[in-house]
Amino acid sequence: MKRLLLATLFAAGLSVSALPVSAPAFAQISLFQDTGLMQAVNDGDVAKAKGALLRGENPNQADIHGKTVLLSAIDRANPALVSLLLDNGANVNRADKAGNTPLLSAAENGHSELVDLLLKKGAKVDLENREGMTPLMVAARNGRADVVDRLLKAGAKVDRSDFTGRTALNWAQESRNARVGTLLRQAGAK
Repeated sequence: MKRLLLATLFAAGLSVSALPVSAPAFAQISLFQDTGLMQAVNDGDVAKAKGALLRGENPNQADIHGKTVLLSAIDRANPALVSLLLDNGANVNRADKAGNTPLLSAAENGHSELVDLLLKKGAKVDLENREGMTPLMVAARNGRADVVDRLLKAGAKVDRSDFTGRTALNWAQESRNARVGTLLRQAGAK
């Protein structure tokens, strides 16, 4: 059991010093389980998530990969959970370890309702991830015309480029999406 725990710690990038010396085995194992809020979000259970928040769980908690409960709710395309988290203090711009923000994730997956909600709650439209990609670029790359339109109306900059030098228009052209290309050109992309 001890060897398994040490291997798990090593795989997670943690050291043995991260564990309390006198902690019971249950406490050590529970380090690797989801919290009540994270589990509720992963299950898509709004009532349990609300209960966890009422008990004082942190709406900005993240897993070992930096993925917040808000990002998990967005991945599940659950507007009720996203609203609940935002209304209870979740940071609308907190990114994971790769720099992916909630808005970028919603834009990439084409969740236009979530894009609207995040923008309304103050999401910064041009935050880029560690590859230099903005929400507009990922929406253009994936051919999400409705999301591209919403981001442009929110003030997204059309001529920003990622670390490869591609702009949103370049991504739209590579994905052969004429509708997205037209929207970007109408917004001033060259």
